[in-house]
Amino acid sequence: MRIALLLGCCFFLIGAFQNKALIIDQTEIIVKGKTTIGSFECSYESQDKRDTLLFDSKSRAVASLDFEIPVSAFGCGNFLLNSDFRKTLKAEEHPICLVSVSNLQRGSQMIFGDIFLQMAGKDHVLEKVAFYQLDDKYQGSLNLSMEELGLNASSRLGGLVKIEESIDLEINLFMEDA
Repeated sequence: MRIALLLGCCFFLIGAFQNKALIIDQTEIIVKGKTTIGSFECSYESQDKRDTLLFDSKSRAVASLDFEIPVSAFGCGNFLLNSDFRKTLKAEEHPICLVSVSNLQRGSQMIFGDIFLQMAGKDHVLEKVAFYQLDDKYQGSLNLSMEELGLNASSRLGGLVKIEESIDLEINLFMEDA
């Protein structure tokens, strides 16, 4: 009887811990935009950064998720788009983008957090961004203007091809398989 009670307590404690922890196995940051002739998507994926977020009794995360992303590590599909993207983000002057997700709070099917973004030498703080749970990941999406980010939309072919004024930033936090 004591062994059964001990095992029951252990399973209860393991379940309680799992509800208070979120293990991020992989992260992906995607920048999406449109030009006058089509759309583009540039992404950065990190598989070597594993984080565990512990939530306290108020469902707040104790730590933050911090990403230091080399602009040269973003892939846009071909060398012309890669070059334009790096030029737009002023990669020669500012080779690193910083993204930090903090003040995470747990909801029923989502988490909320504040995002600190440092890109092209400018700092931006976005508060209470929702990350929705989709199968094996939490996904946060933002629509930002190039002006708000302090970026000049690049153009090619004498101004015939231009980037539209807004871009979408998507942050995917993939959870560890249980």
